[in-house]
Amino acid sequence: MKLRETLSLPLAAAAASAMYADPAYTDIRRTTLGATEASSTVDGDAGGAHTVRTELSMPTDRVPDMVRPFVGSSVTIRETQEWSAPEADGGRRGTMRLEVVGTPAGLSGSLRLVPGGDTECRMEIDGDLVAKVPLLGPRLEKAALPYVSTVLRAEERSARSYAESRTS
Repeated sequence: MKLRETLSLPLAAAAASAMYADPAYTDIRRTTLGATEASSTVDGDAGGAHTVRTELSMPTDRVPDMVRPFVGSSVTIRETQEWSAPEADGGRRGTMRLEVVGTPAGLSGSLRLVPGGDTECRMEIDGDLVAKVPLLGPRLEKAALPYVSTVLRAEERSARSYAESRTS
């Protein structure tokens, strides 16, 4: 199922890219999402092409009832973001993969950081949410889509907290 989101981030594109590679941001995301555990690693230099791998353990009390039998009381999400070096305008392109560990569900797609000035940028996400469950897959995808969108939109709150922590 197609998923398209555009997030408004209160940071310049270069600062947003650095944010995703900062372990402090992983801690902020853990708090924002109510995750019980969070960790991240970075391969490469955040100033150039790099890959960020994040693992979040989250309770499933907010997932749709139809999905809960497939995930239990908690779920581990593995996220991989692969980013290009900055483009001439400071923007970046990348890919994202989300894997819901132990389930046949995930999200893959493209990312784009679009500069908007010294204090803002947009993150454009264009992806495919897939639940590989015979007969139920499309219904599970439809039920999970609003939850996934909510989790992605939490990035705006996390980025705001991150930006505020850098100015205080």
